[in-house]
Amino acid sequence: MSTDSEHSHKAWINGSLGKLNFPLASDKTRKASEDYGVLIEEEGIAIRGLFIIDPEGVIRYSVTHDLNVGRNVEESIRVLKALQTGGLCPINWNEGDDLL
Repeated sequence: MSTDSEHSHKAWINGSLGKLNFPLASDKTRKASEDYGVLIEEEGIAIRGLFIIDPEGVIRYSVTHDLNVGRNVEESIRVLKALQTGGLCPINWNEGDDLL
């Protein structure tokens, strides 16, 4: 989700992103960005944030990055897989590693 328009999302897909296996959502009203505390109101944009929400609607993981900091997709996937184990994952845990 971003504060960009649907037109911008289509340009991303047709440009650098390519085909995605998930939908993109537009937060043109900026309500979701405000609700999650990532809105930079004076600029009308949101900082980069990732929120992993379980089926009950509970935020299980959240991280935000300043606009000048890139994100690590592999780390986000690692965290999601760790959460899905239901167990206690040690530092530097990776899929297939033992749980504590």
